[in-house]
Amino acid sequence: MSLTVQLAKRFREVLLDGVWIANTNFKDQLSGVTWQQATAKIGSLNTIAMLTFHIDYYIAGLVHVFEGGNLEISDQYNFDLPPI
Repeated sequence: MSLTVQLAKRFREVLLDGVWIANTNFKDQLSGVTWQQATAKIGSLNTIAMLTFHIDYYIAGLVHVFEGGNLEISDQYNFDLPPI
């Protein structure tokens, strides 16, 4: 099995259907979260929505690079979640 296929499988596990890495996946953890819970602010901590946006921002940027584009993501914008 090639390295790219193995990486794709691990990535799919983390996001959608696996328990091999950290015994969890994003889909399982986020599927029952309401938008009220996702946007609830607790002290100075980031909200679930902000953290989800942060992860999605970097994944989208990396996918763009893998598809042949330039690396255009920036730490400056990685938490710029638009209002929900």
